[in-house]
Amino acid sequence: MNRSKRQSHRRKRRSFIGQLIHDINKSFRNLRSGFSSKPKEYRPYLGPQDKPKHAGLETAKSLNPETGEETHKGYERISHRRKRSTLGNRIRRFLRNRELSREQKSKRKYKQKIKKRHKQEFRKRSRIDFIRKFLPEYKRGKKHRPYNPDFAEEESAETKKQHQKNYFIYTINSTALYIIAYLIVYMMYQLTVLIVASNWDLDSVLLYYDLAFNDYSPLWKRFNIIIVTFSGPLISLLIGVLFLKVFVNRPKVKGFIKLFFIWIALHALNLFFGAFSSGVSFDEGFGYVAAWIYLNIFWQIFISLIFLFILGLIGYYSASRFLETTNSIHRIRKENRLKFLLYQVILPWLIGGLIIFLVKLPNNMPYDTGNLITMVVAVIPVLLNRHARPNITFKGERRPTRINWFYVVLFVVLILAWRIGLNSGLLVDLNYEFIFELEVKSY
Repeated sequence: MNRSKRQSHRRKRRSFIGQLIHDINKSFRNLRSGFSSKPKEYRPYLGPQDKPKHAGLETAKSLNPETGEETHKGYERISHRRKRSTLGNRIRRFLRNRELSREQKSKRKYKQKIKKRHKQEFRKRSRIDFIRKFLPEYKRGKKHRPYNPDFAEEESAETKKQHQKNYFIYTINSTALYIIAYLIVYMMYQLTVLIVASNWDLDSVLLYYDLAFNDYSPLWKRFNIIIVTFSGPLISLLIGVLFLKVFVNRPKVKGFIKLFFIWIALHALNLFFGAFSSGVSFDEGFGYVAAWIYLNIFWQIFISLIFLFILGLIGYYSASRFLETTNSIHRIRKENRLKFLLYQVILPWLIGGLIIFLVKLPNNMPYDTGNLITMVVAVIPVLLNRHARPNITFKGERRPTRINWFYVVLFVVLILAWRIGLNSGLLVDLNYEFIFELEVKSY
């Protein structure tokens, strides 16, 4: 039989289920025939001469009874069937192929990553070489100078002076971000109260130091007093949790943006936890909620202490986030960490709070002033966390520290617009109505 004919009569490959059924039937058939089948005839091995001339073929010989000579009946084909795999072998082969495919994918991804990195380095090197054609000293390291004891002392003093100057740069940038964050959170607080109050047609005047209502209006009820005064702290709590748990923890948020988000979170949380203590002390703002739900003095003091304790814990665990805002690993070393937090956190709170207090003169409300003071409960514990560690890695080299003039100019513009724009007050009268119509037609 020629090759093409043999291939045409080749059996079709069974499916997985068909092969499984075939294996089960074959095992049962072998089990039944194992008891009645005759033992196989023992045929000893007679050496190389016993093998057939053609591989895979066997010659059948017989004697001619008349002549006594051997006659060849032809060749009988010996079937060399491929050993069929069982279910366990199939599973093992599948798992092995899967592991191999995973290794190939990981190797391919690693090669692509290395190739991309080489391309970026090549482009960076090409860009630097091109710029050096016009500026030969562009991004070249400092030349080595021999050691001179006199010059070393002078350089050490100059270096300390420069480092001291850089700490004040941290304070300037952080103070600008502190005040910008305060203005944003404060306006969100007041606008939320304004919008909620307009639901009961309670008109208000937005000033730079307060949100003025007509306290003698007959529209005021116990229910809307609680809802209106609680809406501002509630939105502040939501903003604080959102920024502290979501935006601050994002890996792409670094440097000034991370510091800005931290200040927003602390200001917002202070206008909930700290505002309760300030409100019950001066009977304003958030304190109206405690008064109109008829909390006695014991519960007001007890809840105030719990809220201040929670605010202190938030500040304590924010120390690691403040350490991540530096641009140099030298600032967060054990010997420099306390000084860095002092210039980055404590002084901006002190200077920023003083600036806000001076801008509101002569109309400082006790409630707002108390909120500026309760911020100390969130700031001071930052210095007490000696075990704080940043969650990001820093490069060994030190990057220069500069004043971010964009935030400084933005801080000046916002503080002037807030003080001058709201000096005479802004009357806000919101009228909105939700109408739902359902039209039913009959045919």
